[in-house]
Amino acid sequence: MIVYPAIDILDGRVVRMSRGDFATVEEVAKSPLEAAKRLVADGAEWLHVVDLDGARTGRPANLDHIRAISNRFTVKLQAGGGIRDFDTAEAFAEAGVSRIVVGTAAIRDRELIDRLVDRHADGMAVAVDARNGMVAASGWTETTNVKAADLAHDLAIQGVPTIIYTNVSVDGTLQGVDLASTEAVARAFGGDVIYSGGIGSVDDVKALAKLRHRGLRGVIVGRAIYLGRFTLAQAIAAAGAA
Repeated sequence: MIVYPAIDILDGRVVRMSRGDFATVEEVAKSPLEAAKRLVADGAEWLHVVDLDGARTGRPANLDHIRAISNRFTVKLQAGGGIRDFDTAEAFAEAGVSRIVVGTAAIRDRELIDRLVDRHADGMAVAVDARNGMVAASGWTETTNVKAADLAHDLAIQGVPTIIYTNVSVDGTLQGVDLASTEAVARAFGGDVIYSGGIGSVDDVKALAKLRHRGLRGVIVGRAIYLGRFTLAQAIAAAGAA
């Protein structure tokens, strides 16, 4: 299971927040490049980068930072935030992103998902963000009437290779993972799943690694690493130990 340390960018700053609430934003690194340097030095194979400005407004604002990380390091980038049309997806790919992540568009523009599956194959993923089991959209500022498991099932039928499942209710809280909902979504999808939300200890990472049989292939960690709850090296070891 791959550990994806997160770099969330807002107004050019690296931040973390709780439960998708922009009012809780706190800066955790001086710059995206500085954060990437530290994480790569600690053993990151991939970085999970989110343009929070883009996620909220639908217009990416931090592609220069993503491009700078790609140009500086050989680490692979998984990134999204505001990808709601084909040209924006291409802009992320051209910035050096190995796997583009689409969110809101998965609900509102199924034709776009089809085009991206055809164009990028394994180089794309869809974010399935859920609050109380229902899909959250527009940078988590809206809760839809679509069930996360239903969306995951539909995406599998469309040929999406990977989904990133986030339980918004626990994201950034360090209070632990929701294994039941994760397993339900993974079962509905039947493909590769990356989990995000609530990771507070290496035991959480180990617990997720035990869901490999359900297709869990990765975990995104953020606030816990920035706050020193554990190191990236410890998380990587835990991911391989279960």
